[in-house]
Amino acid sequence: MKPVKVTHLSFAYIALVALLALGLGLYTWVQIGQRAEQIREEERTQARREIADALQAIQAKLRTSAKALAEWDETRQQLAYDEYYPLWRDQRVKASGLIPGSIAAVGLYHPGGGILSRDNPGHMPEALPARAPAALVVKEQGRDWLYHFFPIYADPGREQLLGYGGLKFDFLAEMASIRQFRYADPGRLQSDLPENTPMRFEDALAHLRYGTQANEGLAALHGLLRDFQVRMALLYVAGLAVAAWLLSRFVVAPLRRLSADIDALRETGAKAADAPAPLEPLIVWELENARRSFRDYHARLSDLRSDLERSSRDFFDQARQDALTGVYNRRAYDEDRQALAQDRRHELCALILFDCDHFKAINDTYGHEVGDTVIRAIAHCLQGALRDQDRLYRLGGDEFATLLPDMDEKSALAIAERCQEHVMRHDFRQYGVGEPIGISIGLAQAGAELPLAELQKQADLAMYAAKRPGQRKIVVYEERLGGVSALLANDKITAVYQAIRDPFLIEFRYQPVKRLPGLETAYVEALARINTQDTIIRPPDIFPVVQARRLDAEFDQAVIQAVQRDLEFKRIPEGLGLSINLSVPGLLNPKVVDMMIALSQAYPESRILVEITETAFIEHMDLATQQIQRLRAAGCAIALDDFGSGYSSLRHLASMPVDIVKFDIDLVRLLHAGDARQRRVAQDIARMVASVGYGMVAEGIETQELLDQVLALGFSHAQGYYFDPPG
Repeated sequence: MKPVKVTHLSFAYIALVALLALGLGLYTWVQIGQRAEQIREEERTQARREIADALQAIQAKLRTSAKALAEWDETRQQLAYDEYYPLWRDQRVKASGLIPGSIAAVGLYHPGGGILSRDNPGHMPEALPARAPAALVVKEQGRDWLYHFFPIYADPGREQLLGYGGLKFDFLAEMASIRQFRYADPGRLQSDLPENTPMRFEDALAHLRYGTQANEGLAALHGLLRDFQVRMALLYVAGLAVAAWLLSRFVVAPLRRLSADIDALRETGAKAADAPAPLEPLIVWELENARRSFRDYHARLSDLRSDLERSSRDFFDQARQDALTGVYNRRAYDEDRQALAQDRRHELCALILFDCDHFKAINDTYGHEVGDTVIRAIAHCLQGALRDQDRLYRLGGDEFATLLPDMDEKSALAIAERCQEHVMRHDFRQYGVGEPIGISIGLAQAGAELPLAELQKQADLAMYAAKRPGQRKIVVYEERLGGVSALLANDKITAVYQAIRDPFLIEFRYQPVKRLPGLETAYVEALARINTQDTIIRPPDIFPVVQARRLDAEFDQAVIQAVQRDLEFKRIPEGLGLSINLSVPGLLNPKVVDMMIALSQAYPESRILVEITETAFIEHMDLATQQIQRLRAAGCAIALDDFGSGYSSLRHLASMPVDIVKFDIDLVRLLHAGDARQRRVAQDIARMVASVGYGMVAEGIETQELLDQVLALGFSHAQGYYFDPPG
């Protein structure tokens, strides 16, 4: 992250405070606005309720007036004898006090619906509307009129109909005069009724438009809040200005001075006496104390700088030196090889690899102390045979190398022969070693057409050829050796050797083995793979290298160590069995068996199952039986792996001290994919093995149909992609 100046931080702080204040003000204003809107909504609701109440009051008033007029004897007389109807309509009705003065017109109608007189000064309808008798609202020439039509009967029992009466009101004027409004504004009352379209009085509310009266208290509150926010804004601005001045005076300026003093200390170099003296103390005590501390540290660091540089040079040399032999180590080799690859001045470069023959046997026979002495002696011999400017690298174990820039093949071969002569002349018997000590040497050369990166692969193949029986102990890489790399690619060889040296590079895919018929996991089989920085090396690429290089026992030991690591880190569930494959050389190697026994005893909760092949029994029956008895005595179970893929001798099976027989995938598939005779043979073998008491594991279960078949044949366990798809 890029450093930020204190001035920018101060501005950011001031801006942040201002934004927070602005945000708080806006939030408060929004909250007030929302509350004001709620109040206005409540006022609109109350106004609507007032309008509805006014309509109900008008309706009650109409009914009262209509009832009084219908029960007045003079009204009934006009319907019987209408000679005085105009007098009654224009004077008697108004003088009677039965109807309110706001009525604009009155009219009487025959039972058939026609008006009594064509003389119609109030513009009452000449015939009853279709919806009468009822209260109707009609917009006529821009004004809203309320008509109320009612029946008139001759008898109290309302059986003899004399006719109908009608009253006419100015609707909006009647609404405004009916009551005092608190929320609704009667001056803004209007309607959107369609012209000359009678509408029921009950539906008139939906067509009324009205406003609410001004809320002077709410307006005053808004004014007060607005003035308050203006004053607070001015106060914030003044406060921020004061805060900015204080920050600049007591924080920014002292920090700038402190930074300038530190820069001056940095530029003075190694001597503390060259540091400039401060002009005056800083205002802030803590900053002044920090400046003094920087000066004190500067004085101390200047004294330590030379010691540190000297120690760094020593550490650099030690980090690239092999502790046992004193020659350069693998790290120095990698760095020098990369430097040569980038240096365009060297057109030629030779690489010589040295490997001690049978060094593991020397270590196992005479012990590691003698083995270390032998390695030191070989390094001394090789270093003495090289030129003064040549570097000798110990790549690991008993393997050494040297890089020879600008050297042709003939000269490099002469140096390799001289190295071999020095080793052969050395008397290793002085260390108590009775066998002769020799080295195998592989030589390769890179030119303009061959990248330096290919040298390691070619030299490794040449050295591998030199180690083969009957070969010359010095081999120069030729094209014919390239065929060996089909199965032994250099990266895979290197990966196997690295995994043997560092078992932490080995990872496992733990494939479950299911107990039948319940299908619960009985144990898991550890399937090894090597995890390099670039890729995952899987078993089909691992074991050809292991077998070709005769590294079976060493790789088995690395596998056991990697399994122990997973058990320590609880990567395998407790109480779950664990199956480990051992090679034939591994089973016959006492050290491998000792490691397996120690693993079983260290983790008794994880029952160890050792899987071995038929070859171990057939070719090494006596020794293999002895080693198996040791494993079984330590609590390990023994499984015969890949039964049916090799000799499959039933005679030997009867005498093999194993607990479980694992049927090979190809034999299991005969149960499903073979012809009738093949299925019959496979079924009979399975029944026979089960009848003598062996546990049986069916490998390669990939379908439910195949699982049903092995269940029917009495298999005790099953494994395959059906339970654990490949990942």
